Amino acid sequence: MPTSASGNVAEEKHLLDEFTTYDQHVDVVSALEWLFTWGAGIRDTVAHFERFPRIKVGGKTYTPDFTVLFTDGTAIVGEIAKMALHDNSVEKLCSQIGYYAEFTHIPNAGRRLVPVQHVDVMLLVDVDIGLAAVRRIIRERLANPDHPYSPPEPPCIVQFVRREAHYSFQRLQGPDNGVLHPGNRVPHIGGYLDEGLRIQAARFVATKSRRGFINDPIKPLYLATHLWTRTWRNAFGGGTTDITVEEQATTTRLQREYGVGGVTVVREALALLERAGLAASQGSGTWLVSRKALGRTGDNEVAKTIARRATAKRPPTAVARSPRRPTVEMDTLF
Repeated sequence: MPTSASGNVAEEKHLLDEFTTYDQHVDVVSALEWLFTWGAGIRDTVAHFERFPRIKVGGKTYTPDFTVLFTDGTAIVGEIAKMALHDNSVEKLCSQIGYYAEFTHIPNAGRRLVPVQHVDVMLLVDVDIGLAAVRRIIRERLANPDHPYSPPEPPCIVQFVRREAHYSFQRLQGPDNGVLHPGNRVPHIGGYLDEGLRIQAARFVATKSRRGFINDPIKPLYLATHLWTRTWRNAFGGGTTDITVEEQATTTRLQREYGVGGVTVVREALALLERAGLAASQGSGTWLVSRKALGRTGDNEVAKTIARRATAKRPPTAVARSPRRPTVEMDTLF
């Protein structure tokens, strides 16, 4: 990473951009999970909403951002794309969602793959690139008979925007964009998306808190923030005493509570905290964490502070490696 003042600013921005994108995508999946599992009327048409789908086809495992299995034997495969508009990014995305369009089986409530009669691909993009996504994916590629991207039906491209207290979702209008198969379901989400669907943050905040993560690789700053504001607070209380944590025990807790996480990403998050002067490796996968510097603040404030401290031109004072009486994170907590 760059070490100049401008380079540090760029790295801080990169960390925060990764955090914001991942956090926003967690919001989007949580909002849709709430809609499909708690939304009046719609929930009665849903057999299962899967937040962490793993679909094996021909020896390869695909991990879309979510799937919805309906009671009428149809399904939606959802992907949230932070798509750059250059050719390489668009080609990669088209290849990815092209495979999704060929799915014939979707996870049920027991996470077994069951056959479906019809699959719609829903591609969710930020409102800033919605129109460009239709042009780049559908008009320039799907409509081109010489291009390899040729699903049986166009994806349904839905743009979303984050407001202060809600998210808005809208299917981009026009004959080129795909539509969601209505089946015989009433109500049908396609009608809501055509008109513009607003989901209040208050509706899905409990889902986000309970679920926390999505199928995408976890970003180190997001996980470091989550560990600081939730995992360690739940395990050790809300005080500011130093704590000793173990990589494997932390990983075990994440996997039991959320079904995600691995030792590598936990280690990356702890290494980021060490750069920020908030943790110190004790060796053998054990870390001392000092909770005095940040105290009890919200996720965004904690993330900003960690990013700023980790990329400071003059590194912050490091955590001492030999605490007098650390609190030890025991496996029995999990």
